Amino acid sequence: MKFLAVILALAVFAQAAEIPKLRSKLFPRSDLFPRAPVPQGPGYFEPTKQARTVDTRVFCGQRKVDSSRIVGGVEAVPHEFPWQVAVLIDGSGFCGGSLISPDWVLTAAHCADGANRFSITLGAHDRTANEPSQVTVSTTTYTVHPGWNPSTLADDLALIRLPSPVAFTPEIAPICLAPSTESNHVGDTLLVSGWGKTADGILEGVSPVLMKVTAPGITTAECAAVYGDIITDNILCIDTTGGHGSCNGDSGGPLSFDNAGVYNQVGIVSFGARAGCADGFPAGFTRVSSYSQWIADTTGLII
Repeated sequence: MKFLAVILALAVFAQAAEIPKLRSKLFPRSDLFPRAPVPQGPGYFEPTKQARTVDTRVFCGQRKVDSSRIVGGVEAVPHEFPWQVAVLIDGSGFCGGSLISPDWVLTAAHCADGANRFSITLGAHDRTANEPSQVTVSTTTYTVHPGWNPSTLADDLALIRLPSPVAFTPEIAPICLAPSTESNHVGDTLLVSGWGKTADGILEGVSPVLMKVTAPGITTAECAAVYGDIITDNILCIDTTGGHGSCNGDSGGPLSFDNAGVYNQVGIVSFGARAGCADGFPAGFTRVSSYSQWIADTTGLII
């Protein structure tokens, strides 16, 4: 039975909307994957190294409400995570993302790869409502990590540039990013937030309101014991025992660590087990600390 469970878990999928077709052992929980081979969109750019002049470290990652962490998926307090953004891709695909500076959003490569246009909503709790705090902008400018491999989900991260710097408000603010010296967070309580599905088998799609769930980080070896050698030190995994983790629709969103009330983004929602969100197999995230230099070089952000 244990061997069967491992076999069922080997096919993984990223965490956005419904999956059309299996192309390989790994695929994201996203209706955007797998894509037919297409050129990158008109706004795609190859990044050049930028001077690091943008410093948000004094105010990034500040939680806006005093709320305790609850193990299990629950609705977030409205605007508890002001860096959370909703990303609509080419009018239909849905992913999450995080605001990391006045004009940059961090998301997953499998969300952005081959896209033409993004509609990004900031300051939302109920993304289906006309909340006064919401700001929605459209952009075509993005880049994906040069090592992105859709067959293995290696280097699953992308950056989207907003058309102009957004004004920070109590409901719109950046998250801090884990530096290259960040710990591995094995055993730490980590938090996933997003508008993804709240249970396996539901038909109504992603959640209208922002949800949150906590789960402990696990070792690379523990994760690789389930998924094999596609798990490297550039991937951070969590234990989803009891069904506590990310699901379809959460792709690209943040995995964060609360350090005395200041949130560091330590991961980007990437993949989970094909068997389902609630079956207890590890969920995988792109480890932010492995890519802090590339993010800083591309955006000019001081991390």
